[in-house]
Amino acid sequence: MQLLSQGAQYTISAIIALAREPMGKAVSAGDLARPLNCPAAYLSQTLARLVPHKIIDTRRGLNGGVYLLKEPKDIRLIDIVNAIDGSDFFEKCFLGIPGCGHIEPCPFHETWSNMRTEIQMWLEQTTIEDASNGMTEEWFDLRLKFDRRR
Repeated sequence: MQLLSQGAQYTISAIIALAREPMGKAVSAGDLARPLNCPAAYLSQTLARLVPHKIIDTRRGLNGGVYLLKEPKDIRLIDIVNAIDGSDFFEKCFLGIPGCGHIEPCPFHETWSNMRTEIQMWLEQTTIEDASNGMTEEWFDLRLKFDRRR
């Protein structure tokens, strides 16, 4: 089971990569997508969803691309997840059963309610800086790639 959408995974990874650049330096979606092995057009679309949330902005022209508006320590993972996937993850039944709740719970209701609350708290407390701390260039180059063969 995949908890985050592919778009959220791509976007978080791209923001981690962008955080490795000097503040204000614009990087094209293509340059961010290449080492992640993700489609540049799709990444560009998902990154655009962060603009209204004032996480990134765009710059046109020769040295254009996207750049961070906030320091990595001020960008929480929950901000990116909510911008890309919305907050449905934290409100829906694990099995997707309409009407699942305290009155008519599914078999996973209580366990899932507790787990998603813990996940939400972790996403709220974890920043891009936290996610990239200790990430070496080698780790980034070798591990932060997506297998698109599925």
